[in-house]
Amino acid sequence: MASEEDWTWKFSPRAANQFKGLDTHVQDRIVSKLDEIVDSEWRDPDDFVEPLTGGPFSKLRIGQYRLACVLDYDESILEVHRIEHRSGAYTADD
Repeated sequence: MASEEDWTWKFSPRAANQFKGLDTHVQDRIVSKLDEIVDSEWRDPDDFVEPLTGGPFSKLRIGQYRLACVLDYDESILEVHRIEHRSGAYTADD
């Protein structure tokens, strides 16, 4: 059952820059899915994400895109840190 805390989501500065470079259709799809996750009455946000091995992030799949996220349980915030096309989402670039 979903928690009683109201969840919200936000982009890190890096994710915000990546988001700006996406097509409007993709942006709409990402925002719609993030809203669905934080507004879900019957599921917690962690039901939607999959932990990644060897790091602090969880993976959220939205169409052809992968979002690296962190769930901040203290603040009830889904923090999006990276947005990448799936073809390059799992390569080290920094």
